[in-house]
Amino acid sequence: VHWLWAKAPWDQWKEEIELVQLEMNWTCNFFLWKAGQWGDQMQQSLVKDLLGHAGYSGRQSHMYLLLAQDAQAAF
Repeated sequence: VHWLWAKAPWDQWKEEIELVQLEMNWTCNFFLWKAGQWGDQMQQSLVKDLLGHAGYSGRQSHMYLLLAQDAQAAF
């Protein structure tokens, strides 16, 4: 019986580590997805000759790429 009580926290920590690793991966994927969205928006703005919109979209895309790089380096 005592070994079950000792095993339960161990199993909980293993599960927590697995969840945190998955969440870190999801975060990186989200940042890359958002960077792609803003990159597409920038391309559409350039086609429509909306340079201000393209500049903003480009900055947003770059920001999300940097966030993804930082997240990948940290995780």
